[in-house]
Amino acid sequence: MNTNISKIGLIQTAPLPGDFSNNLRAIVQGYRECLDHGAEIVIAPAASLCGLEPRDLVTRSSFISQTRAALETLASELGEAPLLLAAYTLTISDDELYVGIVGEDDESDPWMDKNRTVILTPYLLEKDSVTELENNSTVSIRGAQFYTDTSDEELLPNDAFDFMVRLPVTPWYAGSAQDDEETRKWEASMAGAHVICCRAVGSVGGNIYGGGSAIYSAEGKTQMRLPFFESAARVIDITRGAHALNLPEAEELLTLALERGIRDNVRNNCFSGVCIPLDHPHSALLGVLCVEALGATNVCGISFDEENTLAEKLGINCYTPRLDSLTEAATALLNGEESAALKERLRTAVAISHAESRGMMLCSPLGRREIMLGEFNLYGLSGGHLAPLGNLYDVDIYLLSERFREQYSNLFGSLTAPQTGTTNRIIHELADLNTPPSALLREEMSYLFKENDVRLIQRKLVASAIKRSQLPIILHMDPSLEQLHFPLSHRLND
Repeated sequence: MNTNISKIGLIQTAPLPGDFSNNLRAIVQGYRECLDHGAEIVIAPAASLCGLEPRDLVTRSSFISQTRAALETLASELGEAPLLLAAYTLTISDDELYVGIVGEDDESDPWMDKNRTVILTPYLLEKDSVTELENNSTVSIRGAQFYTDTSDEELLPNDAFDFMVRLPVTPWYAGSAQDDEETRKWEASMAGAHVICCRAVGSVGGNIYGGGSAIYSAEGKTQMRLPFFESAARVIDITRGAHALNLPEAEELLTLALERGIRDNVRNNCFSGVCIPLDHPHSALLGVLCVEALGATNVCGISFDEENTLAEKLGINCYTPRLDSLTEAATALLNGEESAALKERLRTAVAISHAESRGMMLCSPLGRREIMLGEFNLYGLSGGHLAPLGNLYDVDIYLLSERFREQYSNLFGSLTAPQTGTTNRIIHELADLNTPPSALLREEMSYLFKENDVRLIQRKLVASAIKRSQLPIILHMDPSLEQLHFPLSHRLND
């Protein structure tokens, strides 16, 4: 490869939806850091101007004009090195692309009256110059051929190029870092060219974006990788060969993702911290994650057991209300009918009131198995603003707890492996992999699953569907599956 480019800068920002000014400032700051270290071209993540998951922002008439203004402002701040990134442009209902950067927001324009959608489009920015590029195409920059694509699907284009630049906006999930690295290395070695993958970090609702932007050599080796779940800017001289860069362990990435999700949901929703229930088996892990993400001073616990010492071990404040009189009054209103569900709902109501009085976010301690089987009372433990562990099976919770055992031996000193492995496997097959129940009951599968277990879990999954519709935000740790977009009961009726 003979090109005029040897030093490449990568920016990894954490953009907020609709916050054009701060997102622009973060890109400029990262660009200047790269420029100070001699970068000859700088690459920033897709959607780093408007923010990840702009959602209903794209329906506003000002969205495209704001994007145009941000691109022009960004171009005016550039130095000698060009900047490559992706932003949203406008398409119309008949699949014709609105040529150029659509910035004129004219109500009388017939184009604006049609059903419009937006797509991610690569842009090349130079000093006071903004050029919209065609996706999946090659552009010459300083004598080098750059192929740009806004997806992360495996691809080996026919065009000759020196650099393949990936600018995806897909959320992180457990295992995605390894999958992505294997794919990018394969592309680089097969094409005999450098592959650059630039991703943003942050979280919006339940989706988490992991970063881990990287450059891979033409030999299929990792030359540089930015940290996962952190903003960063770095420059590499690609002529100096590759380094031995190993991916973090799966449990470490999962821990970082959960901490990032907790931290961003607190910040994005203007909470001062989190409040966690301390009377649940998952409370220890939930407390550790919150303390690691926010610091002990921004975490408080609530316990209805006076002997609970978890808060002291975590170093957080604890609120221990007495509900005897409240429970008696509620029981009297129900003609003396007392139940565990009533107590749980009263406790959750008090916990939410306490959290909101302090401007804090209440976290639910429920895990994946409990949620999928409906092993909770509606408006009980499912109440709150966020369920950080809601996508984790028992084995995941156990492995994360094991990871913290040395640091928090007083909390996890007596851990035992979960006994619900078969249950979790059946839930995973039915709910995650879209496997029909009948497929699990075939003769060749009889050594794994018993019919009574499969049918019982099948009934519980269907019966608890309405309860799951009332859950708080759950941090997603697995890839989104299209078959989950319709009711679970529609595919469990065999």
